[in-house]
Amino acid sequence: MIWKRAKPPNLQEISQGWRANPADDRFLSALRWWLPGMRVKRFAFIAFLGVLMMFLGIVHFTWQESLLDLFLEIIHSTAYFAIPKWISGSLWFGTGLAVFLLGLRWMNRSMLSAITDPGSVSKQVYIRRRLEAGTRIAALGGGTGLSRVLRGLKAETANVTAVVAVTDDGGSTGRLRNSFGVPAVGDLVDCLAALSETEGLPELMEYRFQRGDELKGHTFGNLMLVSLSELNGDFAHAMRRANQVLRLRGAVWPASFEAAKLWAERSDGTRIYGETALREQPGRLVRAGLNPSGVAAMPEAAQAIQRAEIIVLGPGSLFSSVIPSFLPQGIQAAIQQSRARLIYIANIMSERGETEGMDVFDHYQAVVQHLGRKPSVVLVNVAPLPEDILRRYKAEGQVPVRFTPAKFEGQGVKLITQDFLEPGFAQHDPSKIVKALMGLK
Repeated sequence: MIWKRAKPPNLQEISQGWRANPADDRFLSALRWWLPGMRVKRFAFIAFLGVLMMFLGIVHFTWQESLLDLFLEIIHSTAYFAIPKWISGSLWFGTGLAVFLLGLRWMNRSMLSAITDPGSVSKQVYIRRRLEAGTRIAALGGGTGLSRVLRGLKAETANVTAVVAVTDDGGSTGRLRNSFGVPAVGDLVDCLAALSETEGLPELMEYRFQRGDELKGHTFGNLMLVSLSELNGDFAHAMRRANQVLRLRGAVWPASFEAAKLWAERSDGTRIYGETALREQPGRLVRAGLNPSGVAAMPEAAQAIQRAEIIVLGPGSLFSSVIPSFLPQGIQAAIQQSRARLIYIANIMSERGETEGMDVFDHYQAVVQHLGRKPSVVLVNVAPLPEDILRRYKAEGQVPVRFTPAKFEGQGVKLITQDFLEPGFAQHDPSKIVKALMGLK
């Protein structure tokens, strides 16, 4: 057998990465620090000098008889005028320690300056470590309600996972669903933008094109997710890539990676297909489901629910955001089996064509009917709305959702009733919601 000696990697292979096994990759990663222009070698040399000086200081304390005695005596007598060895040793060791720490500090700053502001690193590490120890929360829903709550939650914990309903079929999302056969991407984009830590990324993700026959009406984020789906061959892998590259404080997963369609029934038995069709006629819905039935849940979404300490439903439209987020069987089963506290945030306003005439207790019962588990806590806004806002919503067929506390008696539900209103709007204030949620830990 003829043994062939492996060819050592050249400079280009080291700098670009070697086509080798994982052990070789780790070896090349270490070598890469010593490439020209890395600005590491000079500071490493300073740190090495510091180590030598500390060693010499230790020698002053411990060495008794050796060939170095003459050398040490010369240094001791000429440099320090015959001062005691414990003093000269302390000077050598202290100076060496200072040089070593300076070398490490300069080397560290040199490396970090290539990727971030070194002065902000300690602050970022502190925030990250504090948030990583935060409460594990799974938030389910869709629309603007979920994304707004996520913006508040990410200031309290890095362990927040959004499980998003993907049944919307209107606007840009509907056009992309019809063209590419993907689940609804609009609410996913809003949630990705809400949890992103990258400066300027939320604005970019939510940018909506105003020109171009094909691009007009689409957002950049919608097109990005569809592009990832086309590039990776399936939507589930596209979402995994999006979570990796967007630098999120938490995670965002679709309830299902399949392009299911929402259906709903009215009290007279009339069945409606498609989320946008729900609002075409006034009325009240009694039941909702997915077509096809039995769509697969996103595995990571179900796992996040299983690990959660708190599961939050809403806020959002009952039949087009909240309920669709847990209709996939894997999501529903994960919530039913979870020991986490289940919290429902009741909507402030009714939804045309969905919840007209329904009060908070009716909302709660609809959740129980579709989920198969009772929420243990219900958050209800009791602050009155300004008259000008009431008039504006009434013109669109929406009124405040009535709340009768007595209906919850005997349900074993904790009611949290307070001012959750954002000033000037008929929607929840994220900071107030998050404060109430964190108080339930």
